[in-house]
Amino acid sequence: MLSYFKKNYQFKLVLSLVIISVTWVNFNHVFWVNQNVINHDVNHYYSYLPAFFYEKDLKLNFLNDTNNIVTEGRYYSPKKTPENGYVIKMSMGMAVSYLPFFGLAHAYAQWSGDEVNGFSPPYHFALQFSTLIYFLIGLYFLWKFLLLNYSKLISAVTILLICFGTNVFFYLTFRAALSHIIGFTGIAMLMYYSQKWHQNPSSTTSIKIGLLIGFLTLVRPINLLAVIPFLLYNFHGLNSLKSQIYFFVNQKINLLIIGFTAFLVVLPQLLYWHYATGHFFFNSYVEEGFYFSEPHVIKALFGFRKGWLIYTPIMLLSLIGIWLIYKTKKSYFYSILIFTSIYIYVAFSWWCWWYGGSYGQRVMIDIYPILALPLAAFLHWVSDLKKFPKKIWIIAISALTLLNLFQTTQAKFNIIHYDSMTFDSYVKAFGVMTNNNEIKKLLQKPDYENALKGEVEREMPYLGE
Repeated sequence: MLSYFKKNYQFKLVLSLVIISVTWVNFNHVFWVNQNVINHDVNHYYSYLPAFFYEKDLKLNFLNDTNNIVTEGRYYSPKKTPENGYVIKMSMGMAVSYLPFFGLAHAYAQWSGDEVNGFSPPYHFALQFSTLIYFLIGLYFLWKFLLLNYSKLISAVTILLICFGTNVFFYLTFRAALSHIIGFTGIAMLMYYSQKWHQNPSSTTSIKIGLLIGFLTLVRPINLLAVIPFLLYNFHGLNSLKSQIYFFVNQKINLLIIGFTAFLVVLPQLLYWHYATGHFFFNSYVEEGFYFSEPHVIKALFGFRKGWLIYTPIMLLSLIGIWLIYKTKKSYFYSILIFTSIYIYVAFSWWCWWYGGSYGQRVMIDIYPILALPLAAFLHWVSDLKKFPKKIWIIAISALTLLNLFQTTQAKFNIIHYDSMTFDSYVKAFGVMTNNNEIKKLLQKPDYENALKGEVEREMPYLGE
């Protein structure tokens, strides 16, 4: 890998910018000191580890013991089973990704005299920086994937825009340790190995793909949809369907390897559910679910509460790039178009389509490696323009990147509110770096209660934190 970096100075430059900027922000906002990293959704992902290694009780019966009620109430938020037991809400993929850093934090806590309980500052610190490490791995594979299709310059600029022109930066720093960066890395690896597999199928690559599919499913079940680009690579419409099927029939052994490997990765989750609930398949989200007959696609893309293209406008260029791929990279056109359409429909059919307290649409971060290809196609198109229009596009792309960084800072200080933004509050907050009551008066709180039931949201005035 080191020799690879020596030959790719563009990639080294992007990596250096990411490492320096993320590390600087992290050390100027020391979330681990206030034990703020393991919080909200991260609690659900993480709680497998302290429950298994320290409490030795994945059924979480220790929560009935009031001796540690403060710590347990702060860090464990399990769901109740019909039999009145406990089950961890999220699947265990993220706990697996945390495990090496959990081990390092455990060793450091023993050495430093910090509490060895899974929740003292070293554990928060470890999870905060685990996100950056995994993201760098994801960038490495995204770089390799893009180089299979575009030049080094186009690939480097594409990665630079994803790092600093999207909401990725927010989830590397202010909300690190959530699942989306891990999903990003897994899908970047899957895209790279998928193209290599289609070019030269082998059992070794099949095992890698199976491991990735299984792991991505454990991280967030919706990420299983990432198999669509793998299955539809080289699909050119109905006329090519026969040859596509023939190709996969000839690869039935490799497909069995992929499926069996993915199943082995998911098996521990099934065993846990059976242990905790008595069922191999269990909806651990309990009362939460999808409403496929009433998706919120328009609001999720263009609404001011959390509109993806409002708070991450540079990705509009990627959507335009999907059409450009039809002429330049037709092997990916249908796969990306179909995948993106299905993913958006499913993701925004979730009852909480704004995905709680967050910046922009965090659910889209996982699939940025797939959308990186059409973004690169758009940049390639810009590079072929004449001098004047090319300059205009460069200025526009730079402005969108700066806007994202500015809005990321606003979100950090809650000037862009985590779940209650409206058109009026967005306009009032635009270009502002101080929070004030005039902005707060224009906020509107989401109706979580009705949304959970799939009912029309009521007008909910913002009443403060």
